[in-house]
Amino acid sequence: MKDSTIFSKGVKLIALLQASLEQMDEVKGTALDKQRTKQLMRQLERSIEKDIQGPLTALDNTDSTLLTNIQQNVEMILDLNLEEIAILRSEVAEVRDVDPFGEHFDINPNAAKAK
Repeated sequence: MKDSTIFSKGVKLIALLQASLEQMDEVKGTALDKQRTKQLMRQLERSIEKDIQGPLTALDNTDSTLLTNIQQNVEMILDLNLEEIAILRSEVAEVRDVDPFGEHFDINPNAAKAK
């Protein structure tokens, strides 16, 4: 795997971990709030950040807006409700020209016909 691909996947992982941590803050005080899980995720995030700190710094020196854009996109996703996430998934799949439900999902063409 090329260095740029590895780096790209690492940045995506950091963004997803950050989104998970921020979402966990939203459920604080509920039955879904598990402090131990959150601590483990923070440890993992710090470890990954340490591993990609050099490339991130180099990237920030090259394109200072990229990391800001990533954070803004994470915040945008966190602000979506479940229906909006489904719409977003469908739109992305359309742009990518991919079946948004995957090949395992059988679509019944007769379901749309009037009864």
